[in-house]
Amino acid sequence: MNNYLHLIQKFEKTFIQAGELAVKLRSEVKSNNKFATGHQEVDIVTSADLAVQEYILQELAKSELKELELVGEEEMASRKLFANKSDLVLTVDPIDGTSFYASGKKMYSVIISIHNKHRPIYTFAYWPEVKWGVKIVEDRLEWIGKKPEFNIAKHPHTICYSPYFDFDPARQMPEIFKQLSGEGFKFINKKEISEDVGGTALFLLGYADGYCSFNASPVDCLVSMHFGMANGYKVHKNLNLSTLVPSKYEGGIGHYEGWYVVVR
Repeated sequence: MNNYLHLIQKFEKTFIQAGELAVKLRSEVKSNNKFATGHQEVDIVTSADLAVQEYILQELAKSELKELELVGEEEMASRKLFANKSDLVLTVDPIDGTSFYASGKKMYSVIISIHNKHRPIYTFAYWPEVKWGVKIVEDRLEWIGKKPEFNIAKHPHTICYSPYFDFDPARQMPEIFKQLSGEGFKFINKKEISEDVGGTALFLLGYADGYCSFNASPVDCLVSMHFGMANGYKVHKNLNLSTLVPSKYEGGIGHYEGWYVVVR
């Protein structure tokens, strides 16, 4: 494991360059819907998503990292360069926040991670338009660049979540909802805090004091969990990272069943 952790850090310049490629391609991007869930944030894909993922995977496949099991956001031939099964899973989200990207907003990111089917062990999340991000190796955290500031009110004792697929924390995680509500925390749709900044960034930047993920995409769901672990925050979880649940949508990558909630 240590060999892979050491090796992937050598590609961090590549990950930043991938973000720069996304910025460069933005003026000529073409968008379409890859699914029909009714949620634009989930359905939309752009030509840049495909190009950025291809750039990352082609570089990683030149190394022993091709021995890792891969979960990639987009279905492409380069995914076949990696192992079908491994004790370690490499995940790549070339543009997390594609709807932001396609609509001209700044806070989309490139996310690369490794987990051992129990917990995240490597996270690199980078927002190229603002040249800021976070790197976490096991539980050692480093900031990348200067934290951006937005005209957003802070929401103390608020746990933000993405409002996809009829998520209702009171119904789908009743025990932890009751416990955290009793501690004074409030679960809130991330869009009630900002329409321009995603939930993960809202939590990392301190605009929300918690983050909740439920049956989420494997390529972007672990950033806040790993961030919480590295900072010693409380992480409540019932998330199965050992098995990817197939998507009911054609071409979908599926999800990890369960949930986690992290609070400062």
